[in-house]
Amino acid sequence: MSHIPNQIHQTWNSALLPEQGGTLHAAFHVATDGMLLEARNAERVALAVTVSRGSLVVEAPEDHIVLDVEDTYGVQFGGVHDLHITFGDFGTRIYLDGYQAFACATNICPSKYAQAGVFHCANEAHIGVERLECFSEAWTSERIQGSVPVPQPDIEFAAAYLADKDVKTLHGVTDGTIYAQFRVRGVGQFGTILAARDDDRQIMNVDIDDDGFVYRAFVKGQWCEYRAHGDWNDGGWHDLVIRAFRGAVDIYVDGNMETHQPGQVFFGDLEGLSYVSIGEDTAGVRLCGEVRGGGLFLYPLGEGQIRKISDVPPTTDTALFDKGYEGSASYRIPSLVTTPSGVTIAGADQRVVISNDAPNEIHFVVRRSLDSGQTWLPLQTVIAFPGDGLDGASVIDSCIVCDRETGRVTVVIDHFPGGRGFANVEKGLGLDARGRLILHDGEGAEYLLQPDGAVTSLDGEATSYRVDEDGNVTRDGESAGNIYLKEGVDPHESLLTARTSYLVEVHSDDDGETWSKPRHINHMVKEGWMGFLGTSPGNGIQLSAGKHRGRLLIPYYCTGTSPKFNAGGALISDDGGQTWRRGKAINEGRVVNGKVVDERDVRDDDATTHESVFVERANGDVLCLFRNQHHLGRVGKAVSHDGGDTWETVEFDPDLPDIFSQPNAVTVPSKAGEEPGCASDRIVFANASLMRPYRGCGVLRLSEDGGRTWARNRCFNPYHYVYQCMSVLPDGAIGLSWERETAGVYFTHLPLSWFGVKSAAEE
Repeated sequence: MSHIPNQIHQTWNSALLPEQGGTLHAAFHVATDGMLLEARNAERVALAVTVSRGSLVVEAPEDHIVLDVEDTYGVQFGGVHDLHITFGDFGTRIYLDGYQAFACATNICPSKYAQAGVFHCANEAHIGVERLECFSEAWTSERIQGSVPVPQPDIEFAAAYLADKDVKTLHGVTDGTIYAQFRVRGVGQFGTILAARDDDRQIMNVDIDDDGFVYRAFVKGQWCEYRAHGDWNDGGWHDLVIRAFRGAVDIYVDGNMETHQPGQVFFGDLEGLSYVSIGEDTAGVRLCGEVRGGGLFLYPLGEGQIRKISDVPPTTDTALFDKGYEGSASYRIPSLVTTPSGVTIAGADQRVVISNDAPNEIHFVVRRSLDSGQTWLPLQTVIAFPGDGLDGASVIDSCIVCDRETGRVTVVIDHFPGGRGFANVEKGLGLDARGRLILHDGEGAEYLLQPDGAVTSLDGEATSYRVDEDGNVTRDGESAGNIYLKEGVDPHESLLTARTSYLVEVHSDDDGETWSKPRHINHMVKEGWMGFLGTSPGNGIQLSAGKHRGRLLIPYYCTGTSPKFNAGGALISDDGGQTWRRGKAINEGRVVNGKVVDERDVRDDDATTHESVFVERANGDVLCLFRNQHHLGRVGKAVSHDGGDTWETVEFDPDLPDIFSQPNAVTVPSKAGEEPGCASDRIVFANASLMRPYRGCGVLRLSEDGGRTWARNRCFNPYHYVYQCMSVLPDGAIGLSWERETAGVYFTHLPLSWFGVKSAAEE
């Protein structure tokens, strides 16, 4: 750990900061990278907090845990910040400026590593801890949010214009924040919230009209324009925040990010700035309303500070699976379901040695909650094929569904033999018509693996080979390799499975406490022309209305001639998951750009259908929302009137950005008596909706008309956010399992009030 040259000391012990439930609070300032604080016992470092490349990093050296809290970037730009770290059975939660910024599945409380010690805290002008406190209980998110102060502007709005000295202060300030609390008097009312001019003309304005906000600035001979579309002319008070930061302009309304647009512009970019007006333009034309308060910050506010200004109710994230947990390098790809008995099951890929997709050693793991996601039972490994490291066999991309009538939970998941993945599999099924694995030896001769472990020729003649349930081969009683391993890695290798992709199924009849052995289903759903056939990860659905009531649907996608192009649709079961068949691909036979789409030979990005999700509308129609490579850059939508067998005309929703990332959706009861997950026109949709340039900006949208329009949207996380899966919890809230791409999978409990609406039980 780094040396802290000038420091203050404060003692701690397990009574002040107990492992089973404690809170550490530090108020700090920072203008450069460096060590902020260390919890030490003699020469032993139990916990350290540093600033590295502008973000907070929290380390627990004895558990080899390094938490890169990268979404806190910007703490070094100015202001005093509040850091809270809570510890308990949930692991560790990290808060900045009143709102949670990170979580860890492991409890890294200093008292876990030593009974007592000393905090060594930085005490410099450029980096220092101004106050340090320990508490003997884990504070809730609400208590933490309520304990931090509202940030105060460097220049406060006190009149309809700024003083000359304040205008001069803005010269050269290129990173900063505009904040205004305002209202207009209703629909059709408009005007200027803030403006600026040089000696001759207006060179900046922030306006509102019936379409939302526009922020304009005249820079280097041209106007730069930034828009946030929405309806804020309702006569109520709203908080508008415009932040110039990290190469972009961000517009927030009432604590919710509405716009992130590249091209950073602030007062310091304005040539000849001489006057700034508030509540009117620089000619004195007033806003049809009023600016009640606000000001200018000479630094970019952080996410927590912006939310605190608007007193946004906090949410709480629990790390379910994250880097280092149970010795794994990474976890990805959330799946989530709630059973009729109220148990919530969260699944994920356990990517043991590296975060990559297959080829890789990847297991399927779950954790269960019995109390709507408040607490979680330990990790269970459900499927782990043999092999180590990048040569290991894998399962990847789980899709989970529950039969409400029987309670059975079914998971369909992709399987690859060692050394194979999406892009390098061979075509074929790998099974015969009865579902028996087809094996081959080094000479290319083929065999059948019988249900009792015997290996026969294709004609049924006995051989001296046997295979156990883990794939281990014996020949005349001697070890002869494993059928699932990468070719060439085992010197005893004799028989291998076909080097293609497989779909396997597991199920549980006791709310996920125990699981069946993996069962291959390629012979039911795959065809010989397919290289890859896999699930769209997340959740399937069970239909609840019409003649197909009880049917299970799992979304799939596949490749034919080229692994670059995909076709997708529904895997269908009408017997509770015992047997499956494949419905028609969404674009099969459709004319796209003048050519008829053949799912076996897709060659046009506009014709692809990738990962998808299904929801059942109130009238029994199935709505599919799918990831794609269409030039419009919007989520695709298709509707089935026959339970997923065929699909109507495809459209691309102008209100749903698609950055080529997995979508998810779930129906929510809209009136008393409706069951969670059943047919409903109240739908919540989620996806990563913005390249920053990494995949991020997780937005949840609420529809009240079956996904035709989206009445409300909330930005859940404006930074790192990729895949997700949702389920309606027993208490009526939305359970959101989501990922930061390489950091882990997290769970958040979101009541419908988070959208500003009531649940069916409350209406």
